[in-house]
Amino acid sequence: MGFGEASAKDKKAVKGAEAGAAAKSAADDADWQDGDKGNSKKAARAAAKDENADSKLAAKADKAALEAAEEADNSAVKGAAKKATGSSKVTQAEIARRQALLAMAKAAPKKSAKSTAVDAPKLEENTNRNVDEASATGIDAVLGALDAAPDKKTKLTFKEYEDINLPLVKEDNPGLKMSQAKDKVFKMWERAPENPKNQEK
Repeated sequence: MGFGEASAKDKKAVKGAEAGAAAKSAADDADWQDGDKGNSKKAARAAAKDENADSKLAAKADKAALEAAEEADNSAVKGAAKKATGSSKVTQAEIARRQALLAMAKAAPKKSAKSTAVDAPKLEENTNRNVDEASATGIDAVLGALDAAPDKKTKLTFKEYEDINLPLVKEDNPGLKMSQAKDKVFKMWERAPENPKNQEK
């Protein structure tokens, strides 16, 4: 036994301490694990499902690779058979296709580097500033301009129309009830030129 080396007794004690620590940590891990059987079964089912899905994907990939290899072999064999027979027949459809391609190549116009002129668009009069319309700034000027345009028919609300025409209807038909008189005024309102719905837009 040299200097700095541990004795067999010390090595055995260290080994026993390591084994005890490992056993203790395993016991602690077991204590911390969820003891619910349902959760463990659920986890096992999920793992089995994942494994099944992985195996299906692997089988599908293998199948696709085999099909691609087989198709490549078949196409090589078919190509070799065509070359061996030396078939030089051209179908009517192939002839028509070739003629159409040639015609399109000849008929395609060459693009010129010059730019083409575009006609100017038709100019229309700006109707935003008509002379026959009143223009004013400020409230007083606007009210004055509105009063100065008597040629336009004034728009009335039904209530204003009713206030004006109800006494006239009552005077012409004194035996009518109020509701009957109002109905008559409303029918007149529907046909009246003062009604905004009847005025031209």
